[in-house]
Amino acid sequence: MRLFFSADLVDATRYKQSRTIWRPEILNFYRDFDFILKEEHAAFAETHNPALTAPTFWKSNGDELLYVCEMTGPNEAHSLMYVWLAALERYRATIVEADEHLDVKSTAWIGLFPAPNAEIFFRRGNFGPLDDIARDPLIVQSEIRDEWYAYPFGATITREFVGPSIDTGFRLTAWATPSRMILSVDLAFLLMDTPAGGLGHLRLNLSGCARLKGVACDQPYPRLWAPVGGRVTEEPRTEPAITDQRTIRAFCEALIEQNYSSITPLFLENGGADAFDWVPPYILKRIMGHWQDEVRHREAVTGVVLLGD
Repeated sequence: MRLFFSADLVDATRYKQSRTIWRPEILNFYRDFDFILKEEHAAFAETHNPALTAPTFWKSNGDELLYVCEMTGPNEAHSLMYVWLAALERYRATIVEADEHLDVKSTAWIGLFPAPNAEIFFRRGNFGPLDDIARDPLIVQSEIRDEWYAYPFGATITREFVGPSIDTGFRLTAWATPSRMILSVDLAFLLMDTPAGGLGHLRLNLSGCARLKGVACDQPYPRLWAPVGGRVTEEPRTEPAITDQRTIRAFCEALIEQNYSSITPLFLENGGADAFDWVPPYILKRIMGHWQDEVRHREAVTGVVLLGD
């Protein structure tokens, strides 16, 4: 299971089109936010959990920075949210409160791999065998994947994440505001249904529902958010927020049950006997099906039969 974070500058398009000098502000965001995030993680690791994996920069999408972190236990969701919110609030507190400085908004969601989401790999530039373009693309993809995992910090291969959870996360970013960090329904449920590791549970809010195109079969999706401090901003009026955590948890659970095949199954390797250590059979079948299809395809194309144990 991977936890994804988005940090996006607010109203950056208007900012860049209304002045001739805008580049320093964007560069400061790229530099300062990443630096603050690394410092907040280091401080948290030193005082709470030295083994906590830091969020890793995934990619930029214009004025948006995307990070990802692989989780191995239920407490890590709380710890990573704590680190991320601390970085957000510190960044917002350091920018001067004037019109020429842009605020930031954020979203978080989770995704399970290798199903129902997937990793895609491709080479940068002209690196790799020259005959890759003429060879079978599925076999080339599996070879590039093996290369990346053998040397994940190399500079010649790019890894992308795709799938229904990723699409949902990007849809949710439209609801984020500087003082309201939006969470996916499965992440919210995970946070409310796992131990907080002594940090105290994150207090979530529910401000109505709306449809997100293509998400959860176009059913109304809950607008779940966590407050972000660091700077006072005026929020647009929305319907009153529900703050009772039991009500929010029950709402999330009901939506997950109704959309079990499209919302991320909550599986963590070290979830514990009474937590999220059960893998849905349909997910296991899908993974085995993908693997068997890849093996059959390779054997049909290359004529080389892989021997089992």
